[in-house]
Amino acid sequence: MLFAGTSGFSYPTWKGKFYPATLAGSKMLGFYGERLNGVELNGSFYRTPPESTLLNWAVQTPPGFRFCMKANRGLTYSAEAFDKVGLARIFTERIAILGDRLGPVLLQFPPTRQRNVGLLDSLLGALGRPAAAEFRHESWFDEETYGVIRQHGGALVVTDEAKWPRAPLVDLGSLAYFRLRRGYTTASLRPWIEDIKAAVATHDEVHVYFKHDSGSPALARRLLGQAGKERVSR
Repeated sequence: MLFAGTSGFSYPTWKGKFYPATLAGSKMLGFYGERLNGVELNGSFYRTPPESTLLNWAVQTPPGFRFCMKANRGLTYSAEAFDKVGLARIFTERIAILGDRLGPVLLQFPPTRQRNVGLLDSLLGALGRPAAAEFRHESWFDEETYGVIRQHGGALVVTDEAKWPRAPLVDLGSLAYFRLRRGYTTASLRPWIEDIKAAVATHDEVHVYFKHDSGSPALARRLLGQAGKERVSR
């Protein structure tokens, strides 16, 4: 199944473009969830939302919606001496309250972090749930890395952004994850639609998230209509 959306949803500048001009901020997620079926949340990279916020998000969205939470930066950006395994377990415990609304965790590694499959293995094991690993240093792109991700039921994130190396399209199991971070025309989006169609045909779950731009919800809806198994109705 294809899940598509944007990185974040609470943007006042989207009023009059995606959201109705008079829509209250508290109603944004409900509106978003009626039109898109997934969202990537980057705020959890800095601070895990409180339980009350997570519960509120869950009740505002329909069955089948997915939240993809970006893992805390301490896991991948902090010094090795930091208790990363403990933090990973705590992070997973806190976000588990989302229940069946919880999608894969986004585990982002900085460009300064070169390949360390031992670290990757320990983090994926401690998270204890499907995760999508995004690498910003090309040393990670090898069979040893792919084997660790495959072992834990995860995905290799394919990111389309000029300043980062793009991961190859590698089938590692039932999960696929794309981050499309540019502005797209109909022509420039078409090759991605074809790649994502192929992923949908061979994976149980495919996630695609566009950058936080006011035109991105329309791109995500177009993708759902053209690459998903069912066309969007709204």
